[in-house]
Amino acid sequence: MEQAAYHYRAGEHEAAARCCEAALRERVDDFDALHLLGVLETDNERPQQAIDWLLRATAVRPDVAQAHYHLGNALLAAGRYQDALTSFADALALHPDHVDALNNRGNALRNLGRFDEAIACYHAALAVRPDFVVAHYNLGRTLMAQQQADAAVASLRAALAGDIPARDAHHLADIYGELGRALLALDRVEEALETCHAMRARLPDVPNAAWNESLALLLLGRYREAWPKYEQRFSVPSHDAPRAGHHVLDLGAMAGKRVLLAAEQGRGDVIQFARYVTLLGRHGAEVVVEAYPDLIALLRTLDGVAEVIEPETTTPRDLLTSLLSLPMAFGTEVETVPAAVPYLHAPADRLAAWRDRLGPRVTPRIGVCWWGSQHIPERSMPIAALEPLLRQPGIEFHALQKELPDDHRAWLTANSLVALHAQALDDFADTAALIMQMDLVITVDTAVAHLAGALGRPVWIMLLRGADWRWLRGRTDSPWYPTARLFRRGAELDWQAVVDAVVRALPEMITASPEP
Repeated sequence: MEQAAYHYRAGEHEAAARCCEAALRERVDDFDALHLLGVLETDNERPQQAIDWLLRATAVRPDVAQAHYHLGNALLAAGRYQDALTSFADALALHPDHVDALNNRGNALRNLGRFDEAIACYHAALAVRPDFVVAHYNLGRTLMAQQQADAAVASLRAALAGDIPARDAHHLADIYGELGRALLALDRVEEALETCHAMRARLPDVPNAAWNESLALLLLGRYREAWPKYEQRFSVPSHDAPRAGHHVLDLGAMAGKRVLLAAEQGRGDVIQFARYVTLLGRHGAEVVVEAYPDLIALLRTLDGVAEVIEPETTTPRDLLTSLLSLPMAFGTEVETVPAAVPYLHAPADRLAAWRDRLGPRVTPRIGVCWWGSQHIPERSMPIAALEPLLRQPGIEFHALQKELPDDHRAWLTANSLVALHAQALDDFADTAALIMQMDLVITVDTAVAHLAGALGRPVWIMLLRGADWRWLRGRTDSPWYPTARLFRRGAELDWQAVVDAVVRALPEMITASPEP
């Protein structure tokens, strides 16, 4: 076991495991061998095997806090968060000041959505070790999950001030990235940009710095500087890799070429950047668009598109680029955004079907969307927050979204304020046809906002204070969608003020709304 420990410290995991296995052949209940094998399997990202070894180790020596801590780590890696809490509690019962167990207990609680308890764990760890970098970082990102961005900034700056070894450069990149997101959420964009510069100075070879910088520059409207840096997104580990053959197009060499535009990121992104298809066709290209299945029927209405296919479909091509790389190819600036709408249309058969389904218009119709993809949950709102709008008299409200959480569905059933169409919305062509029956769309920042704008319909978009880059800063209009009006949250943590502003603006819109 002395040899095993030596090999482990040297990073020679296979040699360490062989020593442990030899020790177990001598004595099947050798605690140190069982324990170290569990740690090795956790390090090698094989948590189930780690759990098996560590359960045996803790059965042999239930009085060793470190073994319970390592079992908690393996359970955490396996996604068994409740069981991990038990193991961390066992470790802390034996060693109350075990800062790593306190920190990782906080991580388990955070994964269970028990944010207040997680924060208490991080504070307890920091009370024992005030310079504990990882606890400061975890505290910061948990505060961000609770929309406490100001407090998160303080925690993340404390993490950066700590001693971070060079071998842990990836941790440093995570801290800088989270700090940048917190500053953007507070609309402190210039500070976020400074954070990107500091990250690049300390970590010149980490691609996240350029990617994060591009998002700040885009938010500031500095598009020309931003687009080259935006191309670094493909080098960020959390981002999908580029398709083989991807490169930014040379518009002067498009004539007679068959160009495949690859789908990337979310549905809203594809809808937003599909506007470039027509422009690319004017350069003499035959344009094929790759799209998610639920967008195909809609995108076939694009002027100048030759074909719309599902991702990874084999098709002849001369050139390939991402849809989101087209703004760089076209040199798009805020003043030159191609904003002619509508550039998408509801197919005629879907329009007719939805016109028949809804029947003659008797009162103004408003389509609403309050819940989107949960990769950024703060953009969505609880359905009850819309109640002041939904109780406005003399208006028909229609839900434009397919996905509804169970508690939202129950609220809507109990209140009968919104017509639901989820079962009839097969794809975005159906959503487009439904939107075309509306006098106005009121939505959070989700694909429905982009679709209404691309259809040229009046759309009001309710945004967080630190909204996504495409909505710029402080504006109530959008260069991307001429029919959009933006309603922005301030420092408040709920949607009440934004919904109230929408309600106040409603009378003028209803009287001015054109027929679809």
